[in-house]
Amino acid sequence: MKNKNYHIITFGCQMNQSDSERIASVLENSGFKKTSLEKANYIFLNLCAVRQKAVDRVWGKIQNIKKQSRVLGIKIKIILTGCILSEDKKKLEKKVDFILDINDLTKWPQIIKTLKSSSAKVTADRHQNIKTNLKDYLSVVPKYNSKFEAFVPIMTGCNNFCSYCAVPYTRGREKSRPVKDILNEVNKLIVQGCKFITLLGQNVNSYCSRIESRIKSNDSRIFEKQNLKKTNQVDFAELLKKINKIPGNYWLSFITSHPKDLSDELIQCFKTCKHLIPYLHLPIQSGSNKILKLMNRKYTVENYLKLIKKIKKINPDINLSTDVIVGFPGETKKDFNETAKIIKKVKFDMAYIARYSPRPDTAAVKLKDNISLDEKKDREKILNNILKITALEKNKKLINKNIEVLVENKKNNYYFGKTRNFKNVRIIRENKKLRKEEIEEKKMIGEFVKVKITKANEWSLEGELVI
Repeated sequence: MKNKNYHIITFGCQMNQSDSERIASVLENSGFKKTSLEKANYIFLNLCAVRQKAVDRVWGKIQNIKKQSRVLGIKIKIILTGCILSEDKKKLEKKVDFILDINDLTKWPQIIKTLKSSSAKVTADRHQNIKTNLKDYLSVVPKYNSKFEAFVPIMTGCNNFCSYCAVPYTRGREKSRPVKDILNEVNKLIVQGCKFITLLGQNVNSYCSRIESRIKSNDSRIFEKQNLKKTNQVDFAELLKKINKIPGNYWLSFITSHPKDLSDELIQCFKTCKHLIPYLHLPIQSGSNKILKLMNRKYTVENYLKLIKKIKKINPDINLSTDVIVGFPGETKKDFNETAKIIKKVKFDMAYIARYSPRPDTAAVKLKDNISLDEKKDREKILNNILKITALEKNKKLINKNIEVLVENKKNNYYFGKTRNFKNVRIIRENKKLRKEEIEEKKMIGEFVKVKITKANEWSLEGELVI
């Protein structure tokens, strides 16, 4: 194939970002070259179907790409992958050249070769006979976008079937990666100088893998006679402990957690695992037990608050973030006020607030979407205003403190990075106590530095470099 220039556009969560790194690796190993959107002959859209808004963005992007193709006179093939619901797939396959399953990633180069003309339509399910040497796509060594920060998937899929969520219908059931594969990937990253590793999964708390080993003790002769193996299961807390034993100067984090699977052993890891940063994203979705039940979340507000109490007892300064859906079918003003009350009570550092949108295949699509868009916007605004107050209050406590920051990038006269508890920091390069040469000569990006916090905003901090 000539003109094998590709460009990837990623929508959605960190898992999609990680998937795009693996897509890039497979493509480049088969002769494709990465290029800009304007110069690409193959454009890959890694889709997120969690909300209708994300799907609408894909529709718009496809139209823009086709317009670009006509204007530039370039034959562009559009390939769609990622989280795609069956209803969206039926509509989108008429607009693109490929719709490929991310689970078949190792087969992609062979599948793409079958495209003989720009009008051909190919989907992965017509190519199940193509064999691959790898067990699954997570075995692919990714082309990381950063040398000092990396996403490491430990599992994919979800078994929870929250009534609003499309993930079980796009990612399938939960599948955990083998412990050995995860440890090997993490170890290589640390050896190569990676400073911040984030473990990924739709529900990392339910991670479970098996380690099989021959039993040789005298007490296990019956097992030896039957040539059986002892199977040890490794849960998520145990996985964190194993990773924490890997030597090096690095931070460790994870996302996303489900409250129903947050064990006491996992909470203790925030005390015993020195590499694990004091940051936890724990979605509550609603402060109303009635709505939680309709959402099929399998916990109550009281359960959630008990977990928060345990977490804060282990580390009072832990950074807590959450997800909230406003305007879920049947959410009354009383239900919403209960959510607002929880946001005030817990004092989250950050909350990702989404307006409910019905998704095909989910159980909630059968419920009447009876909350107007204007009301959803108002409720979102109210929660954001509460969050601004509590987040600013917590950030102000960090003023005049010297904090370790991982520097991520530089723009104009500022460096930008994150604190150990996952707060964004803008670092002023000019420091009256330091010579300009000292700051310029110091290697900054991708390194840990000390920063004195001088100003607090709702969503970020500002400070000056300390040497």
